[in-house]
Amino acid sequence: MGHLSLVKSLSRLKEEHQHSEEILLETFGLTFTRGTITEITGESSAGKTSLSLVLLAKLTAVGEICAMVDSSNSFDPRTASLAGLTLENLLWIKCGGNIEKAFTAANYLVQAKGFGAIWLNLNGISSRELSLLPKSYWFRYRTHLKETQTVFLVTAAQPLTGSSSQQALVFSREKAVWSGTGRFKLLRNFHLKSHSRKELGRQPVFTKIEFDYTDA
Repeated sequence: MGHLSLVKSLSRLKEEHQHSEEILLETFGLTFTRGTITEITGESSAGKTSLSLVLLAKLTAVGEICAMVDSSNSFDPRTASLAGLTLENLLWIKCGGNIEKAFTAANYLVQAKGFGAIWLNLNGISSRELSLLPKSYWFRYRTHLKETQTVFLVTAAQPLTGSSSQQALVFSREKAVWSGTGRFKLLRNFHLKSHSRKELGRQPVFTKIEFDYTDA
C-alpha cells in the first residue's frame, strides 16, 4: 500500500474541518455522521463488508486517510481496490483473530484523531468472544470521537454497541438472482434489506431500506 503519512499540515487540517458533518452513500441510501459510532450487524453475505468498502472508497478517493482494524485477517486488498478504495490512503491493521489486539488498536486510532473513518471489522469473531466485551469500550470510543471528524464503523454478526452508537443497522439477505440455465449459472444480484435498531424515545424506529448489490 506504499507510504502512508499520518502527519498532516495545518492547511490540510483546516481543509478537513470544512468537510460536511454527514457522508451520504447514495448506493445504500444511508447517511453517516462524523464523530459518531455506526454499527452494522447481520449474517454472512448480508452486505456489511460491501457497505464498509463503499464508505472507505468514497473517503480515500478524495484524499482522506482511513484505518481498518482487521480482527480476523479477512480483508482482501484486491477486492477493496476493485471496489474503488485507494489503498495508499488506508492503514490496515491485522490482528490474527486476537480480539484484545483489535480493541487496543482501535483505541489508539480513536485517540490519534485525523482519520476520515475507522472500520473495526469484527466479522469472523465468535459470538462467545463478542458477548464478553465490556460495554465501557464503546462509551470510551464515543467520548473520544465527539470532537473529531471520524466515522467509527463497527461490523459484527451481532449487536454490540448499545446506546453508544448513533445509528445501528441490521442487514439481512433476502434473495439472490441468477442468470443462465443448466448446472453453471451467473450470480447477477443480491437483494438485501436493512432496518434500524435505534429507538426514538420509547418507540422503536424501523427504517426499511431495500437495494440490489450487483456482483461485478
